[in-house]
Amino acid sequence: MIISLAWRNVWRNKTRSFAVILALSMGLFGALFMASMSNGMVDKWIKSSIENQISDIQVHHAQYLIMEELQLTMDENELTAVLKNNTNIRSYTARIKTDAMAMTANNSTQVSLYGIDPIREMKVTGIFNEMIEGQYLESESKFKPIIVSERLAEKLKVRLKSKIIFTLADKSGNMAYENFKVNGIFDTNNTMFDDRNVFVRRTDLQKILKLDDGQVHEIAIRVANPDVLESTVSVLQHTFTDYKAEDWKEINPTLSMSGSLMKMFNYILVGIVLIALIFGIINTMLMVILERTKEIGMLRSLGMRKKKIAQMITLETIFLCLVGGVVGNLLALVSIEYFGRVGIHFESFKEGMEQFGMSAEVYPSLDYSFYVIITVMVVFTAVFSSIFPVIRAFKLNPALAIRD
Repeated sequence: MIISLAWRNVWRNKTRSFAVILALSMGLFGALFMASMSNGMVDKWIKSSIENQISDIQVHHAQYLIMEELQLTMDENELTAVLKNNTNIRSYTARIKTDAMAMTANNSTQVSLYGIDPIREMKVTGIFNEMIEGQYLESESKFKPIIVSERLAEKLKVRLKSKIIFTLADKSGNMAYENFKVNGIFDTNNTMFDDRNVFVRRTDLQKILKLDDGQVHEIAIRVANPDVLESTVSVLQHTFTDYKAEDWKEINPTLSMSGSLMKMFNYILVGIVLIALIFGIINTMLMVILERTKEIGMLRSLGMRKKKIAQMITLETIFLCLVGGVVGNLLALVSIEYFGRVGIHFESFKEGMEQFGMSAEVYPSLDYSFYVIITVMVVFTAVFSSIFPVIRAFKLNPALAIRD
């Protein structure tokens, strides 16, 4: 009886109830949509970093990440014998890496020079999908091909088929000067990555650095399923005791921390909105108590206990908040699903966002579990909001209330 009575009481003053429901639903919708945008932005940043840069797992010589010396290499054949038999590994590739000075007639800058196997690299990273001019690294070419970013091409003032001279030290420490021909230009929407990294064929760089066949500095790995990431790292680390296997969270802790912080931020954002709405709900319910003073006094004089009165007021508040919460969740769900497919483009902020490695195209996303948690938060908000109206109702004197 209390439940049906409370539900009917919610709609006794439809205008007021709709106003509260509208305020709550719009507040939740705005908070959830902002949370989904932030979540989508970070998710794409992490996904782009994994696909274009660091991959799921990297293996190095145990001292390489500290010193990054050319002599700190690994035996590719030893690693390959294990990697190809691991069913958790989808693909892998070996790289040679060194720092070099890139020079043209117009400018010069320091870069990280990666020697890659073009075919294998295509199965691990998505740089080949980011080509905006020219072609990916050719298997056969008269000149040594190189692919550079659009930003680096502008800085060095080069274009397709232009030559870039690299100054670098070989394995013995002797300086070498080599010409590379620009074969393609890419753009990953990550300024920090594009400003620094260039790619050449591994066979070309191996000869320049005078490394033996099979000597590599880095193995990049993609796993078949994110759920096996940690176990795969553990197996590799146990197998290769002289090497260091790390997942993307260890390689770039900022990415992992950003994901965790963004989840916390989302809850804080929704919490702030609900706290702000609490005052409006309390005010509305206090008005309800004042309008129904005689009615509550009558119920008290007929023998309804305070506990039942408290339940009725609390249920009214919960129903009011739940309706608003459900409407807000549905609006957010529909909007997030739609814009999650078509995306939102912030072209005017593109340059600034790319400075932090983020794309100007944002695809909002939100876990379905988040909606359930928010609904629970709404219920707690309703219960808290009902405390003050219940206290106000308890203070009513039944005799005076009926007489007034």
